[in-house]
Amino acid sequence: MSGDGATEQAAEYVPEKVKKAEKKLEENPYDLDAWSILIREAQNQPIDKARKTYERLVAQFPSSGRFWKLYIEAEVNILFYFFLYRNCNIHCSDRKQIRNIGKQ
Repeated sequence: MSGDGATEQAAEYVPEKVKKAEKKLEENPYDLDAWSILIREAQNQPIDKARKTYERLVAQFPSSGRFWKLYIEAEVNILFYFFLYRNCNIHCSDRKQIRNIGKQ
């Protein structure tokens, strides 16, 4: 095993619904049903994995305030989490609640 990022990324599980949505987008890049599936998947991913989807989304729909808002909220949630979790003196029970903020 080479241990490089490409090998690890290739082995990453991709749900069937996401594969189908990607295929639909190859045929029609404006298919909102397919984008909805990718958006829901991105919202359940860490931002470093979801960012690529958000970037593609706003590139495809650059004037959609709704899609920009989703992207910005995802980025802000992680910044908010790191600010509270890393820089504040928080009780352990509060940390558990904060960890779940980015997943809402």
